[in-house]
Amino acid sequence: MEIAGRICYAEQEGNDLCFHLKYKREPGYTAGTCCTEDEIMKRIVIDSFFHQTPGHRLSRNIATGGYAYNIGRYSPYDVFHPNGISMLYADMVGKYDVRFSNEPLTDLALADADILIMPNPDYPLYPGAAPYRIDEPDREAMLHFAQRGGSILLLINSFLSRSDFWEENFDYERILPFLKKLGIDWDPDYMSDDDEILPSMCGPFKVGYGQGGRLKGKLPEGVEPLLTWEGEVFGIRASVGKGCVAVIGDAGLVSNGLYGFPTFDNRAFMLHLLETLEPDFGEGEMFERLDFASHHCGVSPMGITEELFDSLRPGMKSFFDHDYNHLVWEDKPVRVSAGEIELPFSLAEAETADRVTAKITAVPIEYGREGAALSMPCNVVRTAKGDRTDYLVTGMKFYEGLSWKDLGADEAVFGKIGELLTLNTVVQYMVGTEKGRIRYATLKQGQIMYDHNLKNPVYGYDILLSSRCTVYSPVRP
Repeated sequence: MEIAGRICYAEQEGNDLCFHLKYKREPGYTAGTCCTEDEIMKRIVIDSFFHQTPGHRLSRNIATGGYAYNIGRYSPYDVFHPNGISMLYADMVGKYDVRFSNEPLTDLALADADILIMPNPDYPLYPGAAPYRIDEPDREAMLHFAQRGGSILLLINSFLSRSDFWEENFDYERILPFLKKLGIDWDPDYMSDDDEILPSMCGPFKVGYGQGGRLKGKLPEGVEPLLTWEGEVFGIRASVGKGCVAVIGDAGLVSNGLYGFPTFDNRAFMLHLLETLEPDFGEGEMFERLDFASHHCGVSPMGITEELFDSLRPGMKSFFDHDYNHLVWEDKPVRVSAGEIELPFSLAEAETADRVTAKITAVPIEYGREGAALSMPCNVVRTAKGDRTDYLVTGMKFYEGLSWKDLGADEAVFGKIGELLTLNTVVQYMVGTEKGRIRYATLKQGQIMYDHNLKNPVYGYDILLSSRCTVYSPVRP
């Protein structure tokens, strides 16, 4: 069997499946087990922001995903219920570094991911559904993640509004526009069969397929079938930039109840599919750098006025939300090499020390000005799995005795408003390494400026919040 440039076969070794691969793009590579000492461990990120965890109680100590509504299903935490995916999860953590995302999909949130798995995002009209819905910024982040080389596995059901049947519905109103971006016309109203488990096929794998959706019409260019049965296509894989998106129209085929169902090869299919989705970011030679920043202020005619606030970023106008005016901007992504990654602390020191000193600068208030150089003591938390280590380097400090110039502000303008008292700053850096090489880095800095202004009716202070972030994400060569 050949899929995505790989030749693969599986052997049963006792109770375990062992996958053997060789790569067409690597002449002379000899077949061997997929897990080798030199293999780079991939990270799977599972969305748990648009999908709730189990919340339907069967007893005081047993909570499962609900049957009446599709809430909390396909969760790795649900080891009791047949619709959990704890069996797949147990297999994944044996080879992959698995984490869960509890935030919207952004370049920042996906910087460390190799594979993003989205199990049937909640339909929002159900009681207990996730309060968040996928929106255009999330779809853009997904697309960008795939374009630079990442892989997405989207598991969705059919959309059934039937009082005489269980409803495994997903947020089709927000997922279908993403598939449209890929040229894919998906039919969520189709139900394959409610009396039997269909034996859909992928090469030699016979996959038990429940009541799922299907592809409409012909396969678009760059899209290949993953699961088929009697002329229907129940799963596809689309090439997107340097990465790919795989869509399976039945999330239930990975559930505990179907993962090892007799006569089907669901386990072998899923483990093989994950193998083919593994992106190759190389040795970490090339990255994409993205910078973005913001200012936030409760503007006042007696302090920092709306006109002055808007002038801090020429050509932009602030918007109001939750008592604050906001200026938010980002630069265009640029390609950089590994040697061009700039960390504000010594990674060599962070490998052994519990505390390091970060060399930072104050986030400048006015565009075109520079903030003063500052020193920030930081705590270090290291998390290691195999040859992969994640570093969380974070610290905060209250700075006093600074001038408006130190904050990149015009003394003549801001000095008339009030007396600068303190600058409260916090930093949070996440850096991942593999065998000593940087795999990704996210650098976040936030600050709150207080100036004493008795004319300001809010607290007697002007308060200006600022932030800036830099993301280094790997790019597939």
